[in-house]
Amino acid sequence: MGTLTFLNYTNRVLQDLNETTLTALSSSRGVQTVAKNSINRALNDIANAEVEWPFLHSDKEQDTYAGVAEYDLPSDHSYVDFDSFMLLPQDLVSNGAFASNITGWTDSSSGTGEIAFNSTGPQPPASRSGVLRLMAGSDGNAIAYQALTTVKNKRYRVSFGVTYPSGGDLTFKIGTSADGSQISSNTVTIDDIGDFKYVDFTFEATGTTTYITFSQLVDTQVDIDNVKCTEDFDPRKLKYLSYDEFQETTKRRDRNTGIDKLGEPDCVYRTQDQKFGLSPVPDKSTYTIGYEYWKTTTQLSSDTDTSDVPTRFEHAVIARARYYVSVLRSDLPTAQASLQEYDNIMRRMRTELVNQKNYFRAV
Repeated sequence: MGTLTFLNYTNRVLQDLNETTLTALSSSRGVQTVAKNSINRALNDIANAEVEWPFLHSDKEQDTYAGVAEYDLPSDHSYVDFDSFMLLPQDLVSNGAFASNITGWTDSSSGTGEIAFNSTGPQPPASRSGVLRLMAGSDGNAIAYQALTTVKNKRYRVSFGVTYPSGGDLTFKIGTSADGSQISSNTVTIDDIGDFKYVDFTFEATGTTTYITFSQLVDTQVDIDNVKCTEDFDPRKLKYLSYDEFQETTKRRDRNTGIDKLGEPDCVYRTQDQKFGLSPVPDKSTYTIGYEYWKTTTQLSSDTDTSDVPTRFEHAVIARARYYVSVLRSDLPTAQASLQEYDNIMRRMRTELVNQKNYFRAV
């Protein structure tokens, strides 16, 4: 993400051309409007110059629905890596990463106990965005729980990271009621104070609702992060089929009205109407499909909008926009110099951001 705003970009172009700058884009007139409009045009040129700019990369997860074979691709995609499709177990936990709050978790603490969001978190890593903090206090019990929607008799795996800034034990319970331990009760002890310890537990659901609970009784604080609960199976890579291959191999089965078409997907194909399809057709709604794609560039509209272009290459936008304004003004020397500057920056961008080592790999 860049640092220059839409207004900054426009004024930088106007300054280079010795034109009057703006205090607000809404007041632009004449050449100022041309400069403003040229910014988005320049951003589009940069985005279209390469298919896989890293700053336009994005990840996507799509939950499946039983009996539904095809799903929409992201509306902002320009290119989808169909070799990246993975079949993942669906995460049942709401807000297990605690990126900005602890919404989705219920505080059932007693006495001096309490739970809270901590934005700094423990170390490492320094980039951790936030944690769920349990603080029992001098005479209390800090309790946080969440109800999960499960399938009876299915086996699940819960994992999370935990650290004790001053040492202690954490009780982790799995049950059929809030703060319940009907399925299991587990004690997590960590000796490496200040570091995160990751643990996991498996269980078999006994009903359609299962509760996971964190409880802290000792007069210390406990930090928890990255809580996940998924069906207990390993992620699998999906084989890509071209649409012609799909037509020739599995389409007849997958379009059948019988239940033989249902199963665990092992192939993915691209449809001809901006969707992806799964084969066999998913037999349940507890799968998640994860994949990578490259998006279109974000168009700037308000004065404070920033672009996707990295800060050190933002001058490419300015040079390209200056080129367009100079062409309109029939200032060919400035246009040629601006185009040369743009091309030089683009070559550097490709060298740093796109070029990769060539190597051979056995398949």
